[in-house]
Amino acid sequence: MRPFVSLPWKILILTISALLVMSVTLTSFAWLKMEQDFRMQQEKQLSLRQQQFEHLNQLLENQLRSWLESFSEMADIRNQPNFQGFAGALAEHFDTISLHLNVENLWLFDRKGNLLQASSPAVPGRIRQTVSQVLTELQPFSEIVCQDQCVKVVMLPVQNQSGEVAVVAMTTTLLDMLSSLKQGVGSEVAIVRIDGDLQKSARELRLMSLSNANTMASVFAGIPVDATVSQAIERGLPIRQGDQHYLISFLPLVSSGHGYYLALVDDISGFARAKQKYQQQMVLFALSSFLIIAAVIYFSTLRLSHRLLKMARHLPLLAQRQFAEFREKARSEPLLLSDELDVLGRSAEQLSVELEQLHATIEQNTRELENIAMYDLLTGLPNRNMLQFNLKKALQALYTSPGQVAVLFLDLDDFKKINDTQGHAAGDQLLIEAATRIRRSIRPVDLACRFGGDEFVVVITEVHPVDIAVKLAEQILTEFQQPIELNHQLFYVSASIGMSIASSPETQADDLIRQADIAMYDAKERGRGLFTGYDQQMFQRLANRLQLESELKDAIKLHQFDLVFQPQIELASGRLSGFEALLRWHHPTRGVVGPDEFIGVLENSSQMVEVGYWMFRRCFEQVSELVRRGYRHIKLSINLSAGQFLDPNLPVVLAGLVDEFSLPGNHFELELTERTLVKNIEQTLTMMRQLKALGFYFSIDDFGTGYSSLSYLKQMPVDVIKIDKSFVFGMLENDADYQIIISTIAMVQKLELVVVAEGVENRAQLQVLKQHKCDFGQGYYFARPLNDQQLDEFLQNKVPDGFLTLV
Repeated sequence: MRPFVSLPWKILILTISALLVMSVTLTSFAWLKMEQDFRMQQEKQLSLRQQQFEHLNQLLENQLRSWLESFSEMADIRNQPNFQGFAGALAEHFDTISLHLNVENLWLFDRKGNLLQASSPAVPGRIRQTVSQVLTELQPFSEIVCQDQCVKVVMLPVQNQSGEVAVVAMTTTLLDMLSSLKQGVGSEVAIVRIDGDLQKSARELRLMSLSNANTMASVFAGIPVDATVSQAIERGLPIRQGDQHYLISFLPLVSSGHGYYLALVDDISGFARAKQKYQQQMVLFALSSFLIIAAVIYFSTLRLSHRLLKMARHLPLLAQRQFAEFREKARSEPLLLSDELDVLGRSAEQLSVELEQLHATIEQNTRELENIAMYDLLTGLPNRNMLQFNLKKALQALYTSPGQVAVLFLDLDDFKKINDTQGHAAGDQLLIEAATRIRRSIRPVDLACRFGGDEFVVVITEVHPVDIAVKLAEQILTEFQQPIELNHQLFYVSASIGMSIASSPETQADDLIRQADIAMYDAKERGRGLFTGYDQQMFQRLANRLQLESELKDAIKLHQFDLVFQPQIELASGRLSGFEALLRWHHPTRGVVGPDEFIGVLENSSQMVEVGYWMFRRCFEQVSELVRRGYRHIKLSINLSAGQFLDPNLPVVLAGLVDEFSLPGNHFELELTERTLVKNIEQTLTMMRQLKALGFYFSIDDFGTGYSSLSYLKQMPVDVIKIDKSFVFGMLENDADYQIIISTIAMVQKLELVVVAEGVENRAQLQVLKQHKCDFGQGYYFARPLNDQQLDEFLQNKVPDGFLTLV
C-alpha cells in the first residue's frame, strides 16, 4: 500500500472563506472602533463646550450684576427716601449702559411690581413672574429666556433709606457670548428652537441666532429628510456638502423648559477623508489577499477537479446499467501518493459490481410488484395507489401538453343505512353496481377508482372545455337516478359529487383530491344528489366549521353557555304571558357569540343533545323561580333541534324533570321548525303524542319560511304558530309580507290555534298586529333578550303587576 496522504490541502477553499470572513470581521471591528473613538472624542468636546458656555454665561451674569451693584452705590440708593432719583439715574444712563454692556431692556419695579422706570413699556410675562420671586426671596436672580429670541436676564433687589425694596431687571443679547464661544471652541454656533414632537423631521428646526449666517444656513439646509429631532439631539447630525463634511451637535440652552438648544457645527472633513482612505486600503488589501489565495488554491486543486469531473462524467453509466464500461473508463492510477479520491474510485468499482448483481434481482421483482396492490378486489376498479400514480402522471403531463385535469369525488348518499339494515353483502353488491354505473358513464380515456368505503374518484384528462367534466358528472348522477335491486327490493341511492380542476403541473395530487372531497361535502350540505365545483370559499367555510366545532366542545366543558329570556306579551291586554329561552355563548376571546353564528353547527353536531338537556334543566329552574315569585301561569318556550326532538330518551328526561321540580308540563312550550316536523312524519307524531301526554305545548317556529302544509297542521297536535320576524319587519313597506301576515293570522284563528308574531320592533307594527287580532307578540319593542339580572329588573320595574303598558 502506498502511504496515505490527507486531503485538507486540496480543499483550501475553506481557508479562503475563513480568511474572507475574518477580513470582513476585522475590518468591521476597525470601522466600529474608529466610529466609537470619534464619538467619544465628540462627547468630550461637547462636555468641554458645555463647561465653556456655562463659564461665559457666569461671566456675563457677574459682569451685569457687578455693574448694577456699582451703579446702585454710585446712585447712593441707600440714603434716598424713595426710588425716584434712582429711576432717573437709570433712565439718564441707559444709552451708555446699552452701548457698553449690550443691554437691550432695563426695568425698575417697586415692591408691588409696578414699573418705576422702563426702557420699553412691554414687559414679558416671564419677567414679571420672576420679579415676584426676587421680591419674595430678596436674592439676585439670572436666567436665559427664549421667546422670539434668547436673552440673558439679570435681576437685583435694591433697598432705599426707608427699607423699601425694588428690583432692577435688565436683559442683554447673547451674541457676544456666542461670539466668544465660537472663538473658544473653533465651531460655528447657532441657537435653534425645537417645537412639538421629537420624532418629527430635523429639517423643521428653527434657526434663531447664527454666528455665520451663510455657512450655517447652507449646512442646516443639507439635513437629511429622514433625520428626526430625537436622533439629532442624541447622536448629532452628519452633513455632507460636496467634499466637505460637517457634524451638528446640540447642547441644551436653558434649564427651565424645553425647546432651545445651542447648535455647534464642526468641520469633520479631515476625519471623513481619513476614514475613507482607511476603508479603501482595507478593501484593497482584502481583495489582493483573496485573489492571491484563490490563484494558489485553483492551481493546487486543478488535478483534483479533473479527477472528480472524470468520475462525474462516467457515473451516468451506472444509471444506464453499463457497469463494465463504467469500471473501465472511471479507473485512474495515483501519481505518487494515494488519497481519498483513490479510495472513492475503488469504492465506486465495488459499487458497480454490487449494483450489477442487484439490478438482475430487481428486474425480476419489479415485474411482480407491478401487479400487486393496484386494483380493488371487490369492484375491479383501480384502487387508491393506482389513482395517485395516474393522477400524478396526468399532472406531470401538463408540463409538455398544457391543458386541464379534473377530479370528480363521488360519495353514495345513505350508504350506511343500507349497509346496516340490509347487511354487508347487500352493501358490497351496491358498491359493485355503483362501480359499474360509474364505468358506464365515463369515457375510455378517463380513470375511475374506488377511493375507499363508499367513495369513488374519477380522473378526467383532456378537459377541453370544462363542460366535458360537468357533463360526465351529470351523466353519473343520471345513472344513479335509476333504482338498484338489493335482496329483491328496489332502493333509490343518490350520489353527491364534488369536482376540482387543475391547470398547473405544480398542483399536488393530494390537494386536488382534497379539494374535490370538500366540494362533495358542500354538495351533501346543499341537499345531496347534487354536483358542486370547488372554490376557495368552501375550504374557508370548512376550516371555520371545524374550528367552531372544536370550540363548541370546549364551551360545553367550560360552561360557557348561558340562557337569556325574551318576554312574550298578550297584545290585547299587555299581560306578560311568558318568555322564550334563547341560547347564548360567552366566548373567552370573541365575547358574546350570536346564535346565528353557532346554532347551525351545534345542531348538526353530537353536542346538541347534551346542550339541549342542559337547557331543559336550566329552563325548569327558571320557571320554578318565577312560579315561586307569584307568576303561576307563566309559560316558557324552548327551541328543539331535529336531533334533540327525535332522541328516544327525550320523553324520559322531560318526565324526570317534571317529577323533580314538581312542575306541570303546561308551563313549557316546545318550539319546532317546519323542517323538523316533516322530516319523519310517523316518528314526529309518535314523539309529539308522548310529550303531549306530559302536558307540554307545541309551537311551529318561523312559520312560512319552510315546508308549511295544512295537512300536517291538521295531523299534528300543534298549539301555537309563530310568524317569522322577516315578515313582520317588512309588512309596513311590502304589501306581500302584509298579506301573508293577515292571512296567516286568519288561518290560524280558523284552526283555533294561537298565533305569536316575532320581531315586533315599533309601535306601527304593534298597532297593525292588534288590529288584526294577533294573540301574542315578542320583539325589541317590548324588551330585548334578558339575562338573569335584567330579567329581575324587568319583572320589578316593567311588569310589577304582570302587565306591560303598551303605548
